[in-house]
Amino acid sequence: MTIDESDISDDSFRGLMKNLNLDESQFQEYQTNYEELSFQRLSQIKQIIESQLSLLFDLLKQKYNADMDTKLLTSDGFPRNDIDVVSIRLIRVKIIRLRNDHKHLLKVLEVKLVEHFQSIKDTSSESNTVEPSQSTSESASSTIKYTVPFARVSEIAPNGPAFNAGLQEGDKIVLFDNHIHAANHNRLSGVVSSVKNGINKSIPVEILRDNNQSTILYLKPTNNWGGQGLLGCRLIPL
Repeated sequence: MTIDESDISDDSFRGLMKNLNLDESQFQEYQTNYEELSFQRLSQIKQIIESQLSLLFDLLKQKYNADMDTKLLTSDGFPRNDIDVVSIRLIRVKIIRLRNDHKHLLKVLEVKLVEHFQSIKDTSSESNTVEPSQSTSESASSTIKYTVPFARVSEIAPNGPAFNAGLQEGDKIVLFDNHIHAANHNRLSGVVSSVKNGINKSIPVEILRDNNQSTILYLKPTNNWGGQGLLGCRLIPL
């Protein structure tokens, strides 16, 4: 038996949570008319979504020994009988929906924050107020804390740039070069552009490791390390 995503309802997910004796209040509903909400309310919803994502990722790993990449079918196309395919699929679909909401919310949140800085500028008489198109946007980006990963590090080459930066297999990237995150990486094309423009420069990379501990490492892309590519690793979109 397989499950089509269109057949998965919120009732099915709530039923699973009830069977697992999990408190349904941890998965409270939230508003999705983001453009009509205040910056403060958007920040609250951001925390709600991220809390739910963290709980679901832990549930996948701890109870089902799975992640978003775990194969659910055998080589001949049948559901695996050594794992709970139905429950894993329900959780993964919920994660995908939450990620989509989170991505949309972050885009609106950044716009709202820039508008906030602009309103401060408009009411200020100081001549050294920052321009919204540059410094204001940078301030907005640095004010928002990103916690949802968008890529996983894999296939690290010995003595390559990623290896020398301290990156490890399985590290999850939440922020690359201070401005690329889950809402704007565009299937990692943003990372590719940043890397090409940052050859021989130190690029900050915020990662999650072990128990989702946040760490900032500094990666220096180069084509003079004796191997292929500028990073010496593979990045897999999540």
